[in-house]
Amino acid sequence: MAAKGADIFKKMCTACHKPNKKFIGPAPLGILERRTPEWVMNMILNPEVMLEKDPLAKELLVEFNGSPMANQNLSEEEARSVLEYFRTLK
Repeated sequence: MAAKGADIFKKMCTACHKPNKKFIGPAPLGILERRTPEWVMNMILNPEVMLEKDPLAKELLVEFNGSPMANQNLSEEEARSVLEYFRTLK
């Protein structure tokens, strides 16, 4: 599942996210130490709603110069695979 998530991340997310450093968006390294799995899944699956309603998502929008997270329209299974990939990052 993590390998599939790595492929999805490389194809869909690397325009804005680098695994180990800030870029246009935050690095996923250590994300599960800072956020719950549910929060991460919601941010991947529903970024528009999160940016509208979630205080942490709003803070990230400010921190990253107003660059909103794009909705990549991943399925729940694909998002879960990306989450599992995040668990492997060291």
